[in-house]
Amino acid sequence: MTTQASTAVVAAPVEHTVARSYARITAIDALRGVALALMALTHAAFFIGVGMQAESYGGQPVYLQSPPYWLSGLLVTLASPIFFCLAGVSLALLEQSRMRKGASNWEVSRFILARAGVIMALDLTICAWLWLGKMPYIHVLTAMGLGMIVLSALRLLPTRAILAIAVVTLLAHQGMIEILRPQLEAGAPQSLAQALFLTYSYETQPPVGFPLLGWGPVMWLGFVLGRNLSQPMLRQPRTWVGIGAGLLALWLALRLIGGYGDLGAYRAGDPLPQFLVMSKAPPSLSYLAFKLGIAALIYAALLAFPAMIEAGPLRVLTLIGQTSLFFYVLHIVVYHLLAQAFLSIDAPALPGIVYGYALWALGMLALVPLCGRYRALRKRYPESVLRYV
Repeated sequence: MTTQASTAVVAAPVEHTVARSYARITAIDALRGVALALMALTHAAFFIGVGMQAESYGGQPVYLQSPPYWLSGLLVTLASPIFFCLAGVSLALLEQSRMRKGASNWEVSRFILARAGVIMALDLTICAWLWLGKMPYIHVLTAMGLGMIVLSALRLLPTRAILAIAVVTLLAHQGMIEILRPQLEAGAPQSLAQALFLTYSYETQPPVGFPLLGWGPVMWLGFVLGRNLSQPMLRQPRTWVGIGAGLLALWLALRLIGGYGDLGAYRAGDPLPQFLVMSKAPPSLSYLAFKLGIAALIYAALLAFPAMIEAGPLRVLTLIGQTSLFFYVLHIVVYHLLAQAFLSIDAPALPGIVYGYALWALGMLALVPLCGRYRALRKRYPESVLRYV
C-alpha cells in the first residue's frame, strides 16, 4: 500500500469521527437553543401580564386557563430542566477541551468558579434590575452559579461517584419535600436557608425561585452525561428515543402512585388536564422526568436531522444555544423594554396570548442578529473576558 493510500485510509475515519462529534455538539447547542427560545416566550408573556401556567408552586392549587394558555405552558416549562441539564453537559465538554490543551485540574475548576461568579453577578444586577423592577432575587442564573461552585469540587471525583452523589441528592431532596409537605401546602413562612436549599419562596429576602438541592443534581447529572457523550451508543437517535421513553414511563408511574416529593400530585376527581400539571417549585421527580423525557425525544430528532440545525432553517436554534448566557441576559433587557412600550399604549382588545406570542416574535427578531454579532466577536477574541459570557 502506498503512503498516499495509507494516509487516505487513516484520514477517512478521523474525518468521520470529527464530523460525528461536531454533529453531536451542534445538536446539544440546538437543544439549548430550544430551551432558551421557550424561556424567552414565557418571559415575554409574563412581562405583559399574560400567564401560561401549567405547573404548580408550593403545592398551591392551579387553575388552568383555556387550552391555548396551558398547552403553551406545558411547552415553555421544558426550558428550565433542559437549561440546567445542558449547563452540566457544557461544563463537561469545557473540561475535556481545556484538559486536552494541557490545563491542570485547578485551572479548570478556577475557570468554572470564575464563570459562576460572572453569571451570578449578571443575575443579581442586570437581570434583577429589569425583572419587573423587583430585586434582588435568586433566580435561574444564581441557582446555576451555586450548582457550578459545588461542581467545581465534585468534578475532581470519579464520574461514577458524581453520578451517585447526584442521584442520592435528587432522591433525598424529594424525601425532604415529603417531610415538609404539610408546612408548604399550608403556606407557612420559610427561612431563607430552607428556601435556598430545599424549596422556594417569594417572601424571603432575597426571594428564591430555584433551590440548590432541587436543581443542582440536574446539572450534575448533565455533567456526567457530558463526560460520556462521546460513546457511540449516545450518538444514536434510537438511544435517545429509548431514554425518552424510559423517563416518560417513570413519569407515568410516579403520577399514578401519587408522586414522590410532588406537591402537585394528581388526585382522583381532578380534571384530566391536571394530570399534566406537576410541581416546578420545588421541582418534583415527576416534573423532571416528564420534561427531560420530552427533551430526550427532541434531542433524538436533532441528531437524526443534523442538516436542519447546521445549515437549515433550525440553525437559528444552534446560534442561540452557542451564545446562551448572552442571549439569556439580553432577552430580559429586550423584553423588559418591549413590555414597557406595550403597556404604555392602548392596544386593541385581543386575547392576551396573542400579544404574548407577538411580543416574543418581535423580540426574537432583535435578539437573533445580536447573537450572531456576539458569536462573531467572541470567535475573534477567544481569550478575552467574553469567554466567561
